[in-house]
Amino acid sequence: MATARMVVLVPGQSISHLTPMLEFAEVCLRRGLAVTVVVPDPTLTAPAFRSAICRYASRLPSLAVHSLPPPPPLALGAVHPFIRMQAAFRSQAPGLRDFLRGLPAVHALVADMFAVDALDVAAEVGVPGHLFYCTGANNLAVFLQLPSFCSRSGGDLKDLGDAPVSFPGVRTMPASHLVDGVLDSGTELYAAVLDVFGRMSAARGILVNTFEALEGSVMAAIREGRCLPDHAKTSVYCVGPLIAEGEKEEERHPCLPWLDAQPERSVVFICFGSRCTVSLEQISEMAKGLEKSGHRFLWVLRAPPAFAAAAAEPDAALSLLPEGFLARTADRGLVVTASWVPQVDVLRHASTAAFVTHCGWNSTLEAVVTGMPMVCWPLEAEQWMNKVYIVEEMNVGIEVRGYKPGQLVTADNVDATVRSIMDMQSEGRWTVVERALAVKESAAAAWKEDGSSCAAFTEFVKQME
Repeated sequence: MATARMVVLVPGQSISHLTPMLEFAEVCLRRGLAVTVVVPDPTLTAPAFRSAICRYASRLPSLAVHSLPPPPPLALGAVHPFIRMQAAFRSQAPGLRDFLRGLPAVHALVADMFAVDALDVAAEVGVPGHLFYCTGANNLAVFLQLPSFCSRSGGDLKDLGDAPVSFPGVRTMPASHLVDGVLDSGTELYAAVLDVFGRMSAARGILVNTFEALEGSVMAAIREGRCLPDHAKTSVYCVGPLIAEGEKEEERHPCLPWLDAQPERSVVFICFGSRCTVSLEQISEMAKGLEKSGHRFLWVLRAPPAFAAAAAEPDAALSLLPEGFLARTADRGLVVTASWVPQVDVLRHASTAAFVTHCGWNSTLEAVVTGMPMVCWPLEAEQWMNKVYIVEEMNVGIEVRGYKPGQLVTADNVDATVRSIMDMQSEGRWTVVERALAVKESAAAAWKEDGSSCAAFTEFVKQME
């Protein structure tokens, strides 16, 4: 009996990067590959990271997990998290190298999109090195082009403000929507970000958490070499959508029975992911706008970190709401302060009509696979870029009114936005709803036996032969 081909996965430490990679591990195992996930020493990871690894290892008994030995202590001081992350990846390189050399055979190494140092290790030991790109293909196209774009710009991109910038294969967007790390030239962060982006194309292949029907045009541009200097080409594989359905709980989350009691397609769901928060002033304006709109809502409210750290009670965030808000909206609203809600279950629920989201890619894909129209309220990182694609390219969402980076969304604009997405007679709403439902069908087809993602995965496996 032939030995299964071995794939070694090197995830990033962010849960938003780890979860889709572990979903990819499950795909590999289902299709007969052997998989080992290489993780940092447990003392160096957050409880949520360790919990996720344990959860998947329990669910997938054939998944092997290898912990690297702890590297020498890093004395980095108060530097940007991205720089600390790169230092952590570099410190893991010797342990990863020794581990790969100790295995009888490794057919592919797949590293987190930012773990480009792992590509160097793979090259040293003669293993094909790939990247797992956990966000969308449109972002990949931009990131591949940013090093050459920035070298031509001759100044700080932040000085361009909202002036439009263009990249082959991608929608034009305001310069302010690019990731923060490239807006200020001459900084350590600027150099670190562009170094990583510039080394991505060295991968033997890039596996992207998307599917052809969602981002086919930009995938074609990448494959044709329009997104790299000198029209270089790199192998890219659409292997999405990869989303976590969540574990089946013995008891349903309290928000689900509440949704059961609401009329069909009557609730707007507001959730900014597991990490993003808004200011105290913005929370107040959101509450006033939701109340004014008159619509039903399920709001996952997370307090800003400084407030949450000082608060002793889990429900302390409720004190940030306007006085009397909860009583006045008790018959049509539910505010949840838990650190986790079953987001996919909420989006699939018959009572949910729209999703106000920060445009993180995992949340975007969850909306896509459930056919849920989005209200885009980006907050950080590549979320502003995602907003452009969701609204202008994919046509599955609308933009929150009156909002630019760093600005407050007034209660009136919250009200107007909610009314716009919830108005069943609105032509704009129905355009987005129809497109969202069509994309949902395409997402469901992607991983069927004759689907585009299934075919892409087969192509990835064949290149190991």
